[in-house]
Amino acid sequence: MDIKPLLFIGSSKEGLDIAKALALKLSEVAEISIWPDIFDFNKSYFDNLISQIAFFDYAILVATSDDTIVSRNEKSKGARDNIIFEFGLFTGGLGSSRVFLVMQDGIKIPSDLSGISLPFISDPASPDFDASVGEAVRKIKAHIVNKENTFDLGFLPSTALAYGYFTNFVERTVERLLEDKADHKEFVLMDENKFKILIFRFTILIPNDLHDDMFKKVKAKRLKDGWQKLKVDPKDVRDYDFSIDVSKAHHGELHLVDIPFTLNALNKAIELYSKKEHIGKSNKEAILEHREIRNFKRTLDYLIDSSSITKGIVNIEIVDI
Repeated sequence: MDIKPLLFIGSSKEGLDIAKALALKLSEVAEISIWPDIFDFNKSYFDNLISQIAFFDYAILVATSDDTIVSRNEKSKGARDNIIFEFGLFTGGLGSSRVFLVMQDGIKIPSDLSGISLPFISDPASPDFDASVGEAVRKIKAHIVNKENTFDLGFLPSTALAYGYFTNFVERTVERLLEDKADHKEFVLMDENKFKILIFRFTILIPNDLHDDMFKKVKAKRLKDGWQKLKVDPKDVRDYDFSIDVSKAHHGELHLVDIPFTLNALNKAIELYSKKEHIGKSNKEAILEHREIRNFKRTLDYLIDSSSITKGIVNIEIVDI
């Protein structure tokens, strides 16, 4: 499972065609929702926006010349005040590197934005309108592709949980067992069979949903796949109770498998954020859950490949448990 990042595009009614044009050109790199499709019934626009921010990875606000502004006795064209407000709202929630204000040429820019590089587009009636939209899209697309190689601490804790799981468990475990492999230590399985590690592999299984307790998922996987337990004596770290996939333990291959219990905390964080008061899962909760699972996996992938200890030994699978 590798879903695209989620992108919100907001505009005034007058700028909706531009928002749709941006969405069409950016659909290659993101799953896109356009104002006002994301709004729920029986909520104010403000409450809708506040409740939606954490569901998105990026946002674009389209500022078109919809209003005439008189400032210090001078007239100029300006964007709707709601667009500028929403730009600030999303910037505060997602961070300035994940929110874009696409400005139409010739409109008044708030003084607080002076000196900031912004993507500009021409007037829709201008002959170079399509080219200007294409250039804005090119820059935004390149920024998103580059940004997807970084991991931010956002509203929900998937990045922090992945970092803690890797540094406190995965990396230490691999280092510890590589030492035992080098020392030619013998291991004893539950069935009393002994073996020495000749090949060492570690697979992290990440469930494709969080609807059940991780302890139950681990128990179910152990029972269905016939995993055995292996206890490793502590040295400078705590002792661990490992699960061994005996179906892959051929000729001295030690194949550890683990389902991160820490995902329970992520599940609870999603429930608290979405103020869940029902049984079952709404579409928005499912989107948020998949996004956080994706971010947890991507963070782990990066950390695993960046560590000389775990690279080439640890891999991740998204599984249906």
